[in-house]
Amino acid sequence: MTAFYDWFQYPFLVRGFLCVLLLAPLLGGLSHLVVARRMAFFSAALGQAAITGVCVGLLLGEPLNAPYGGMFGFCMLSTLGMVYAKRRSALPPDTLIGVFLALTLGLGLCLLVAVTRQFNVHQVEAVLFGSLLTVTDTDLALLVLAGAGVAVILLRNYNDLLLDSLSPSLAKARGIDSGFLEYLFALVLTVAILVSLKVIGALLVEALVVVPAAASRNIARGTRAYLAWSVAVACLAGIGGLMISTRLLVPTGGAVVLAASLIFFLTLLSSALRRA
Repeated sequence: MTAFYDWFQYPFLVRGFLCVLLLAPLLGGLSHLVVARRMAFFSAALGQAAITGVCVGLLLGEPLNAPYGGMFGFCMLSTLGMVYAKRRSALPPDTLIGVFLALTLGLGLCLLVAVTRQFNVHQVEAVLFGSLLTVTDTDLALLVLAGAGVAVILLRNYNDLLLDSLSPSLAKARGIDSGFLEYLFALVLTVAILVSLKVIGALLVEALVVVPAAASRNIARGTRAYLAWSVAVACLAGIGGLMISTRLLVPTGGAVVLAASLIFFLTLLSSALRRA
């Protein structure tokens, strides 16, 4: 217990702990909808787009610790482009998203070379892997605002989103606008991912969007339990990853994802034993 209290002697650990407490319900609450709507690959593409957006922002003169304009702008355009192409093309969604992922990753790598001519490559590592040391009060404020906005939107549209995810034909018969919901959820997911990058990192953020839902699916026995367990798994993974990161001095994002993966395999084992 003494070791736990020692965390609060350092402001950056306090900010990191608050980030985890805010991120867990945000990403965990979206996790089961991401899996139900088959958007796991979509979130991976957004993580790569965020790297490109950061490079664009830095090259346009934004500060190193807050390249929000380039990141948000490029990711929003990528999101709208992916959803637009998905709704108007006969190609499978994963193929279209793969094209966008390749485009943004290739562009990002080229721009990263240009960025490293102006900044030390280690200065941009936090965007790739996540770092508690770079979390600022501004990041926390953005996280609070984003979490509140996402919560309001989900509360107003949750039933329609869930029905459209599980049975698009039934949702259409009830007069639900599937196109509007697809754009809305994609934009909400984009905001949630972008405000998570400082802690989780662009390369691993999609894992925390998918793994909590996968773990909760192993043990949940209903829709409400599915949502509750997704949030709980995200919370446990966040706190566990934070402890691992501070004790072993490894990137926060990797530690959080490892903790989430461990919980997944434990729930998988629990589910197998329950069926036996």
